[in-house]
Amino acid sequence: MLALSLLASAPPLGAQPIDLHIAPLFGTELRYEQYAADRLAGANDAILFRARPGVSLSSGLWSIEAVGDAAVEARRTETSATAGRVPIRPDAVQLGELKLEYRGLPATQISVGRQHLGMASASFTGDRDGDQTFDAARLRWSGLPGLSADLAYAWSSSSQWAAAEGPLPATVPGENLFAQLNWTNGFGTFSGYAYQIDQRNLADSQFRLLNQIYGARFAGSRRVGEDIRLNYAMGYVRQTGSVANAAGGAPTYWQIGSRLDLGELGATQTSYRRFAANGISTLNGNTLSLATSATKGRMTLGATYNDFRPVEDTNAISTRDIRISLGLIF
Repeated sequence: MLALSLLASAPPLGAQPIDLHIAPLFGTELRYEQYAADRLAGANDAILFRARPGVSLSSGLWSIEAVGDAAVEARRTETSATAGRVPIRPDAVQLGELKLEYRGLPATQISVGRQHLGMASASFTGDRDGDQTFDAARLRWSGLPGLSADLAYAWSSSSQWAAAEGPLPATVPGENLFAQLNWTNGFGTFSGYAYQIDQRNLADSQFRLLNQIYGARFAGSRRVGEDIRLNYAMGYVRQTGSVANAAGGAPTYWQIGSRLDLGELGATQTSYRRFAANGISTLNGNTLSLATSATKGRMTLGATYNDFRPVEDTNAISTRDIRISLGLIF
């Protein structure tokens, strides 16, 4: 850092000084995975700890961000009834993000490198909460009032969950496509999106495409009273092409995470979340989601409801996957 500071403060004669900004980044996550929904500290339960140290460098129209990702998981020994199932163990160290961004074009932001991708705040299915990074090129544009677009192409994905054994994380090649169009008005933002995502190594092929997804989402907010803001969202997602994913249990996740702004501790956020996935039979189907939250000062309290119905559903309620998520951010 000292060398970079000297370079920024002592430019050669006849050249403009380089205004280089350096910001450290750090985040943590602690998660308890309750494999059996009706029993704590049972077989297959796990505790996961992750740390994400990084640094952000920016100068003028350019910026580069590098973030590491180290994860360690402790899991209880399985019972004899499930001894044949190999647990997924995300004990790994990886380069989580390394992306270069350019903002020199009007109303356009371009990023290239390893990065997180998200469409309409939709959770990526597959690979446990969609916790993946992608080697990708991304273009975000907002050149017309109220309209914006987000396009990305990824040539590989890196996931803590993509392989049951061997070195982690697993990086799997393959084409991932993302597209999103947004329209913002006085009521909120309407989003339409489509993506093809999730690669996984298989014994009989180099990779397999798991999910083709498209959907729509509406989200907005309204001020209620002097210091309370109500946020709301509704979404519909159609997913096809995934492989059958029979559930061996009904996991519930308890998660605490922090994003630390080491330069301005007042901007630090800590979140608590509990979410459940019960009765999963397959990932092919339609999902209707409703979400609401209220924000007062630096505290946000919210809840999300998801109703998943497989494509082959004939009206048997027991085959649905109903997920409920409760969260607190402060």
